[in-house]
Amino acid sequence: MKIKEVRNTIVRVFELAAVSATILAAHPVHAAIIGTTGQIERLETPLWLLDESSIPKTTSFLAFDEAQNVVLNQDIQISDPTNWDRLSDLDVIRKGTRVSSHFIFWKNPTPNQGLRQAQATVTFDKPIIGLMGDARLVLPTNSLFFPNDPGLIRFNTGLDEPPLPRDLATIVGNKSNILELDFKTYSGIDPLRVITLATPVPEPLTLLGTGTALGIAPLLKKAYSRKQKKHTKAKK
Repeated sequence: MKIKEVRNTIVRVFELAAVSATILAAHPVHAAIIGTTGQIERLETPLWLLDESSIPKTTSFLAFDEAQNVVLNQDIQISDPTNWDRLSDLDVIRKGTRVSSHFIFWKNPTPNQGLRQAQATVTFDKPIIGLMGDARLVLPTNSLFFPNDPGLIRFNTGLDEPPLPRDLATIVGNKSNILELDFKTYSGIDPLRVITLATPVPEPLTLLGTGTALGIAPLLKKAYSRKQKKHTKAKK
């Protein structure tokens, strides 16, 4: 194969790798909210980054994604969904697990004016492996899932247990990726951090290697075939 042919082949391989990287960037392999039904609004920007005037005044849940593809550098505690007030002897997600974080926030816009209720279903593209329904679990994990917190996450509350109407968050679906919500409150703020399992994102060099493996073999084979045909004709 001539030097020019080799150079052109390599250029085409790099172009293929770049296209592969662009496709994966457009369709990231992290976990995210992929569907909602009921009384819920999706926020593209985390609530914590909005100024007061930009926060929707609504009776619905507000849902948004936080940090994605985080490798935990410590064990983190998760709530017992059958008893939100329980804060000891909790299950943990182990250090080294790769996870993504999402937040569901509900605030009664008319406090002390009667009972409010909101119901919704949220679907994620990866399994749910933990819920945090109390500020004493949420706030210590902000450094992991919202490391650039400008100091806006300031609530000291959690999901309700009797004698108040109990807040329900139920994981369903054969992939454990659907969350059913039924919250009730008179005046409170109900926070819920949702932790899902994440899939590692390929490194740039891995993408390049994949593109090379996929692209260079057929290109080289094609170039070699052309060379063989020319050689055969020359012999005739």
